[in-house]
Amino acid sequence: MKKLLLIAAVGLLGGVLRAQTAPSGYCGTLQTESDLTWLRNYQATYVPGELERGGTTYYIPTKVHIVGTDDGSGYYNLSYLYQSFCELNEHYAETGFIFYIYGDLNYVDNTDYYEHDWFDGSNMMEDYNVNNLLNVYFVSDPAGNCGYFSPSDDGVAVAKSCAMPGGTTIAHEFGHFFSLPHTFYGWEWGTPDDNDQEWVNGANCHSAADGFCDTPPDYLPYRWNCPGPLQTDPHGETFYSDGTFYMSYSNDACTDKFSAEQQDAMISNLLGPRNNFLDYPTPAYADLTEASTLITPEDAAINQFSNYLVFEWTPVTGATQYHLQLAYNASFSAIAKDVVTTNTFYEATDLQMDKKYYWRVRPLAPANTCASPSNARSFTTGTELNSVANSEIFDHLAVYPNPALVGQNLTMEYRSAESFRADISLLDMTGRELTSTNYQINQGNNTLDVAVPAVSSGMYILRITAENRIETISVMIRN
Repeated sequence: MKKLLLIAAVGLLGGVLRAQTAPSGYCGTLQTESDLTWLRNYQATYVPGELERGGTTYYIPTKVHIVGTDDGSGYYNLSYLYQSFCELNEHYAETGFIFYIYGDLNYVDNTDYYEHDWFDGSNMMEDYNVNNLLNVYFVSDPAGNCGYFSPSDDGVAVAKSCAMPGGTTIAHEFGHFFSLPHTFYGWEWGTPDDNDQEWVNGANCHSAADGFCDTPPDYLPYRWNCPGPLQTDPHGETFYSDGTFYMSYSNDACTDKFSAEQQDAMISNLLGPRNNFLDYPTPAYADLTEASTLITPEDAAINQFSNYLVFEWTPVTGATQYHLQLAYNASFSAIAKDVVTTNTFYEATDLQMDKKYYWRVRPLAPANTCASPSNARSFTTGTELNSVANSEIFDHLAVYPNPALVGQNLTMEYRSAESFRADISLLDMTGRELTSTNYQINQGNNTLDVAVPAVSSGMYILRITAENRIETISVMIRN
């Protein structure tokens, strides 16, 4: 029943039930007086200056849902996500709010949700909302808008094209989440009665529009550039809307603040009906003043294995995660991999052959996504494949080149938790041992060269024996 009422209401307002192109509207949030019950009760007893702002930090656990198509494509670029969260916290700095990404990113592969109408948007939030968290969904098209907050489903959806660094759509929609209406509230429904239009003289500021007296009249329920058109109130007084408020519809370049009364309302909403957010442990904050240094592969490296390539970088003090990006271009707009890991290495096994890539790493902390990424490096994959073994002896084991040439060394790349001696033998396919040498295996990441004897072209077996453990890898040898 809730969904049917929502669809009917949007239909009466001329809303679009399914957008076939990129979002054309700005905010699809349509709050009624019923949705604003808490705010109106709060405003009825509000005393300016009674709530002390500053000095208190409120950490807001935010569940991030990255929505793609059925085949897992179209995801929001994580570099944009982390930079946008950094800027979001700057927008909310005066409130003391710090929004942090709670838990792992949730990836949703569903084309109906990726470009959704109001019905599917409601289904999406019912399917994936996590209770007692601020749930935000990054999609391609949220019902024809840049974004919206759904009061009935208590979630936010934002178009990835409107969530680019430098934008303020996320700040706007989160303002709705914490009780704020538009500065032009009432004009979404058409021209309000004269008494419901906020007057320039401020006499009805408590009862008209958004109910905040420090946000002056605004009659512009559409996207506009500052300074906007000249308007006239019911008493004949002319004015220009103040486009600096995040809750207006002025373009991103105009907006830079929440008013003092808006900030007080959001803080009071957090301390009141949304105080469950304060029950979470305070996340550790780190300044992350340094960037990671990339180790391997080296810059401009060529003939890297597409089926096995280890990326390594230096740790950063205070970082708990690292964001590794692989891209097909130097601007990182065409993403091949968006990986978040707690390690300072990553093993890629599914790159394309004979392809140039660019890579970089950004350190992350629970309440700080503002660190700069490392300087980028490039590399090119080759046309040969690496032999990679699922090893019981080593944490990681790979042998290359494969195929190898007679007289050429095989390189055994390994990561071991301990040091020990091992016999490394080359066998033919009948199991006959052709060579065998005892080697020292060292703890950590290492490489070892194994000589290839004069043999005929064909398949051979490289055998590694350590105490009662044996590993074998098939290798091709050519003359």
